[in-house]
Amino acid sequence: MKGRKPRVLVIGMGGAISAKPVNGKWKYGEFPQEEVLKIIPGIREKYDIKATNIFRMDSSDMKPGHWLTLANTIYHNMKDYDGIVVTMGTDTMHYAGTAIAFLIQNNNIPIVFTGSQVDPTQPNTDARWNLREAITVAAEADLAETVTVFNGCILRATRTKKINASDFTAFKSFGEQPLGKIQQFISLAGKYRKRSNSKPALYNKLEPRVAILKVYPGFDGKRVTRMVDYGMRGIIIEGYGLGNIPLLGNGMAEAIKYANKKNVAIAITSDCALGSGWKYIYEAEIGARLKGMKAIPVYDMLTETAYVKLMWVLAQTTKYAEVKKMMQKSYVGEIDLPDKKTAKIR
Repeated sequence: MKGRKPRVLVIGMGGAISAKPVNGKWKYGEFPQEEVLKIIPGIREKYDIKATNIFRMDSSDMKPGHWLTLANTIYHNMKDYDGIVVTMGTDTMHYAGTAIAFLIQNNNIPIVFTGSQVDPTQPNTDARWNLREAITVAAEADLAETVTVFNGCILRATRTKKINASDFTAFKSFGEQPLGKIQQFISLAGKYRKRSNSKPALYNKLEPRVAILKVYPGFDGKRVTRMVDYGMRGIIIEGYGLGNIPLLGNGMAEAIKYANKKNVAIAITSDCALGSGWKYIYEAEIGARLKGMKAIPVYDMLTETAYVKLMWVLAQTTKYAEVKKMMQKSYVGEIDLPDKKTAKIR
């Protein structure tokens, strides 16, 4: 970057950040990123920015195929830019960011996701500063990961979840502190991948036949068997607390065995944050309860992250031992494991 302005590619995919109200409804893509850039004073004087749109849609309509198209677009442009920014709707941004983290690994530049809660036509929009800060991180941060930049926070994509539907504090990092903040300056903390001359790796397949089932009082194991019979190749079961699932008199154990027989991978996540002491009690609480079952505990991995990761894993292998090994391995900072000194790993 010495002697030239940092180069940033902004890829628009729709969402509120590209919306204009038409007849009382948001019409996505009516406010393209080129127009949003015009309301950010001095941004083009500081950075060499190219903007393009590949989708103009509500993020709730996005499917895994859209993530694959985005991954290919990013990967084949990385060599020409110092950073990539993706703008989209916030509802499924944490899914899309996680997908890109798995589909493009060994990053050498930042891939930054952002959006807004308020469309750019409104005077109180957060589109202006979110896009400005995302571009700044993409251009300047000594970072080579897939992240979400929103409301001044820099969050690792695989640890990020949407927690608020309307406030500007839309996203939160779980399982770790945010990677950093951007205010007057970019401030990074903790362990993170830095810029390098490494060659990124592209994975261009996902297994879309993965489902999420949330347990609740009265949950019947038949819901699992029905998903298996429906053709799912993987199921994420979101349990209580540390990942506890009901096993008494509901056919769950039999349903998991049925899934095993049909070579359908079952992974267990939690419906809440695990807290600071989870590593000391996980084996006693969850490991012993699941003993003898081919259900894969994924510890502190977010349900949304586990869902996307299982798609990525199953696109590479369907052998249970390999699926388990990959699901319990950290590739892009998505999971932490119990300390072997304090808790036995199943």
